[in-house]
Amino acid sequence: MPVVEKHHRGRNRPRRWLAALAGPALLLAITIGFYWKLVLSDQYTWLSGSDTANQVLPWFQFQAAEWQRGRLALWEPYQGIGQSLIGQAQPGTAYPLNWILFSLPLQNGWIRQLYLHWYFVLTRFLGALFCYWLCRDLKRSRPASMLAGVTFSFGGYIGGTDWPQMVNGAIWAPLVFLFMIRAQRGRRPAANAALAGMFLGVSWLSGHHQIPVFLTLVVTATWAWHILRRLPPTWPALRAATLFYAFAALTSAFQVLPAIEYGRYALRWVNLPEPVGWRDTIPYTVHMNFSLEPSHLLGLIIPGVSRHGTLFVGLVALSLAVAAIVGVLRSPIVRLFALTAAGGLLLALGAYSVLHGVLYAIVPGVDKARAPHAATSILDFGIAVLSACGIDYLTSKLRAAALRRLSLCLALAGATLYLLVLTLWVFKEHTTDNRLALPATISLLAAVLLWACARGFVSRQATGILCIVLALTELGSAQVGQHAHRGDAERNKHLKKLTQFTDVIGFLKGQPWPVRSDFDETLVPFNLGDWHALDTLATVAASMPAKLVAMSPHNERTQALLGVAYEVRRAPRRAQQQLVFKGAEGANVYYNPGAFPRVWAVHEVLRLGSPSEMEQRLSDPTLDLARKAFVVGELAPAVEPAAGTDQVRLVRREPETVTIEAEMRSKGMVILSDAFYPGWKATLDGQAATIHEMYGGIRGVVTPAGRHVIEMRYRPRSVYLGGLLTLAGILGACALAGWAPRRRVLA
Repeated sequence: MPVVEKHHRGRNRPRRWLAALAGPALLLAITIGFYWKLVLSDQYTWLSGSDTANQVLPWFQFQAAEWQRGRLALWEPYQGIGQSLIGQAQPGTAYPLNWILFSLPLQNGWIRQLYLHWYFVLTRFLGALFCYWLCRDLKRSRPASMLAGVTFSFGGYIGGTDWPQMVNGAIWAPLVFLFMIRAQRGRRPAANAALAGMFLGVSWLSGHHQIPVFLTLVVTATWAWHILRRLPPTWPALRAATLFYAFAALTSAFQVLPAIEYGRYALRWVNLPEPVGWRDTIPYTVHMNFSLEPSHLLGLIIPGVSRHGTLFVGLVALSLAVAAIVGVLRSPIVRLFALTAAGGLLLALGAYSVLHGVLYAIVPGVDKARAPHAATSILDFGIAVLSACGIDYLTSKLRAAALRRLSLCLALAGATLYLLVLTLWVFKEHTTDNRLALPATISLLAAVLLWACARGFVSRQATGILCIVLALTELGSAQVGQHAHRGDAERNKHLKKLTQFTDVIGFLKGQPWPVRSDFDETLVPFNLGDWHALDTLATVAASMPAKLVAMSPHNERTQALLGVAYEVRRAPRRAQQQLVFKGAEGANVYYNPGAFPRVWAVHEVLRLGSPSEMEQRLSDPTLDLARKAFVVGELAPAVEPAAGTDQVRLVRREPETVTIEAEMRSKGMVILSDAFYPGWKATLDGQAATIHEMYGGIRGVVTPAGRHVIEMRYRPRSVYLGGLLTLAGILGACALAGWAPRRRVLA
């Protein structure tokens, strides 16, 4: 063991820190430069997509507003009759990095687009940085590691996807593999297995289950190989795998537990005529529709050849990855990432892959990941790491023969593509296809570069740097047209909708509080409730509480029961609706006579034997819903006949707190037309009270005669337990990382 002098170590420490920071700093500069349109210019935006404008922005706006009030948004009161925000998962409530965005100052009450643009860019930077760190840990050179980082984060799935909940789940794959490989190699296996599991858990916190499902499948295959390659399995391997999954489960709990709870009470739309429930298996036909078609694999080297998202990683990265597989497949790391890429491809092919079908049939939860093409993020990740291995292999000890062969292949590919471009130019009346012309040019340039390296005209370091330049040029071509120019009215039509209807919103907010409205989704396509903090029965979301669906929310009597006093439409939907405001954008406000107040009291409660009777009762004109309530299944709570007129009013309503004052003439049921859902707790004059599920989906509290105060608070056990488990997972993994013994250099 070598002896190192203490003063030498101390003197070199600042230099080592500077060297360690140089790569990430350069990578940050490259990321900002690559996405200059978003952060160095005010002409473009990534927010113009329909899902981004209609769903993501309102979710973020609502959460940012809550953060400014010092609250983590758990309950969403403005859509439907209220539902769990964290349970929906996609809003990203449990993702810690989103909290930074939400905590930034608002501009006149609105989340700033500049912050959202930096959020987009810094997320891609993290993906590139994590992949860079992985490759550096695998002893790849700095240029090779940077090439892997930009390939993983600027190209393929991450580079072509705007949905933050998807990208936030994908960027953690490199850190999962970094610490998993360390653990499997015997380097502080307990600490590194815990850290790997923690980062997989963070991926599950991101806001969508799709990428984490595929990532979990791939790392499970890796652990299975690690354990079973030696039979019988060794205890250290089993212990490391156990720690990995334990910490993944702990860290993910803050999102997973509320999502499971919500899933049991909700319906989800999955591109079928009817929504599906928690116990329903998503039909394989849905997976078939979102599978990667084999012919679209050309999209790896030709931008735009894909029906679902972007595959493009570029000819430079792909050729270097193939060179690594051909040249050094004997390397365990090359084999691992070649199999990782193959696994991602087989999952992405979906219906075209037997493996995906088998996993769909036998592994619980795989059917919920209904878009197999999203597994291309795993394929891209494998290609990115292999490209780093490839460039280091080709330039180490100047493997002239391999370089010349790859140079020849690239030259032939470039010539073929140019011939195809020329053919198209001749037969399409002198129009060219830029999607083919740029790869052809890059291919020829890469061929010249590798040939020059083989002849010794270009150094190894310069070859790596120039490969990064070529890769950035390639990947930049796929970005052309991805982000909308602010002057493009057609592409920004969804964003424009968010700034319309201000006159209508002003009118509604000027009505006596509280107001619940409904709107025509063809006229107002975005989540108006969260965007403007206004209760709306219509929802723009991927899921909805099943109880609300069962209540037939479009039924006139149901809407009256739920207090829908106003509707925003071009024309009245029912004869008795009264025009009360004519909007400038063709959006008119109609008043619904007979709408119930948001709170009221009844003194007769019926019992229905089964949910099937509910719709009939809600539609029965002979049943006065304002005087008679019903419960389904449970015994009807005891109440007394009315002895006069009760006074019930809603005095306070925040997203997770409701206060009602009631002056009852006799014992009755006080009803609030908000969703009945686990986690809501009630007190009556400070004493615990039971919340009953009334009319099949809203809340009621039995209240005796006299003056009383009813408080309801959202205190979900799934969230609090999940939060404690996640905190335990993160702190436990960090503690293991700091406590586990290290190998030391003798002083």
